[in-house]
Amino acid sequence: MLKVNHISFSSSEGGAAIAARRLHLALRASDVNSAMTVAGGQPGPGIQIFERRRTPCRIVEREYARHLRRKHEAQAAGLLSLAMVQSGLGRHLNGQSRQVLNLHWVNSDFMSIPEIGGLSHPVVWTMHDMWPFCGTEHYTEGHGWQDGYQAAKPGTIEALNLRVWKNKRKFWKRPFHIVAPSRWLADCARESALMRNWPTTVIPNAIDTETWRPASRAEARARLGLPADVEVVGFGAMGGGDDPRKGFGYLQEALSILRETRPDVRALVFGADAHDADLPFPVHIAGKLADPEDLRMTYACADVFALPSRQDNLPNTGVEALSCGIPIAGFQIGGLPDLIPNSQCGRLAKPFNARELAQCIDAVLEHQIAHRDQSITPMGAAAREHAVRSYAFPVVARQYAALYEKISQAQP
Repeated sequence: MLKVNHISFSSSEGGAAIAARRLHLALRASDVNSAMTVAGGQPGPGIQIFERRRTPCRIVEREYARHLRRKHEAQAAGLLSLAMVQSGLGRHLNGQSRQVLNLHWVNSDFMSIPEIGGLSHPVVWTMHDMWPFCGTEHYTEGHGWQDGYQAAKPGTIEALNLRVWKNKRKFWKRPFHIVAPSRWLADCARESALMRNWPTTVIPNAIDTETWRPASRAEARARLGLPADVEVVGFGAMGGGDDPRKGFGYLQEALSILRETRPDVRALVFGADAHDADLPFPVHIAGKLADPEDLRMTYACADVFALPSRQDNLPNTGVEALSCGIPIAGFQIGGLPDLIPNSQCGRLAKPFNARELAQCIDAVLEHQIAHRDQSITPMGAAAREHAVRSYAFPVVARQYAALYEKISQAQP
């Protein structure tokens, strides 16, 4: 098989980078010749840093892109990416020997739209958000991406979306093979004006289930200083209240409702914004954690992991929780039905009913309490089994390897 080169802005910072790195490691563990080309992040086997070019032209392009972002950011609901700055990466990759390129999150001026369209190697693009088929947005509740932003008015954020979307349509003449980690994101690509006729495959994100495995609840709680007999709701506060897409307000409301019947619950919060977590229960702050063992022990403290997102693909925290044997409660949106395919792995509420979310959390807690004398509860065992069956390194690597072989043969 040809060499596979994963193109990602980072090798370690952010959910998309973590997912890309895990896929790279999963492939190497399956004897696939896999490399990563990144702008920065943690070093590792097969990971190469590409130094973006520094020319007067690039400086002018970056300043103009910043001007456009600043002009429209007040109208935007989240991150905007214009991908109009040439980095030189496209030419660098095209000068290398034949390989399969697996694009991941390539924004922050890592690759421009023309550079992406000009790649000469076979390309697989693993989407970690909606940006590939949208304009500037990475996530949106609007529908411009479905009709090509026909309702865009001059001077608005939609006009900028239309401009970037047209740029993609102009330069992306050859369809890439799209991989979506969730059925929801695959359906979005198939419904989009830009990529509806592009080949699309659903392959979930990978996780090392040997590293991310269940731990002793008693040992974990003793380590973090949590009482052994209290009910604990876990939450990953990456973005916290600053990112409305993560639904932190719904969690606050749901826990306020839950407090009426379960006044002794504790909240366990980790992540970059954990200290900003304002919840109606005593909160144990685990802080920002990077070491998998620290995170594994933190998950082990929880009886249920809350994922109250408004929009999400296949969040790493959900995959990690399942692999550690922790059931999930969230809304029936995005990739969460893939994470929780049945009531044994957790519970899903109708969007965005906080009372129903509280009932889902309560139902999982009731089950966990009833089986607390077991080393792993039936729901925890089902969550773990789902993770091993769906997300383990060999399972995901096998699917990607078959896809790489297929597209490398289709494009001589």
